[in-house]
Amino acid sequence: MPGPSRQARTIRLPGREVAYLLSRSRRRTLALSVGATGVRVNVPYWVTLKEIENFIHERADWLQEVLDRREAAQATRLADGSTVWYLGQALKLRCFPGLFEEVRRVRHELWVSGMAEATTELIADWLRQRAARVLPRRATRYGARLGRACEAGLMTGTSRWGSCTARGRIRLNWQLIGAPLWIIDYVAAHEAAHLVHLDHSPRFWAQVEALHPRWREARDWLKEHGGKLMTGDTP
Repeated sequence: MPGPSRQARTIRLPGREVAYLLSRSRRRTLALSVGATGVRVNVPYWVTLKEIENFIHERADWLQEVLDRREAAQATRLADGSTVWYLGQALKLRCFPGLFEEVRRVRHELWVSGMAEATTELIADWLRQRAARVLPRRATRYGARLGRACEAGLMTGTSRWGSCTARGRIRLNWQLIGAPLWIIDYVAAHEAAHLVHLDHSPRFWAQVEALHPRWREARDWLKEHGGKLMTGDTP
């Protein structure tokens, strides 16, 4: 049996091309990991390239989320005194060095303890946890108003604020948690309207208007301020 081998490869996932290191050895299972040196796939000798790519595609959502988090952390490093936006409110970041990681809201401040280099990811995790509590409920509420059951959850990435499939699966971008609630409700109403009209026809926009009369104002707000929700700039 040959010794372990390594090969640099790339794979196309929705919206991005991902480079990874393929490592073959005597192991019995397939494993996908993201470390300091990048994406790595460890497989047994006998696994075919097609099986490897299927394996990666099956875990694409998780991989995309991990990579998005790393890119966001690299692009925007939060530090003491930075502004973090949560439901339209500006929270001032207060950092306290320590061995134990914790994020806590104290009135109009967000207190973070831990290693300085971990601050950005700790804040992102804190926001994602709250997004998971708030955003899906807003979408299902609008679906109920239309008499349509839907499965609601979060999506990652910055290209779209939401999505809806023909099977009634709604996903909202977790970064919306930084916006005021009426902006979140516009995106939720927009995607819920797709439960009835899977297009952007006049009938669709009439449905959006019935659910959220301020949709034009909300859409303009997102166009102007959406890109600033996670940067610390003032929306």
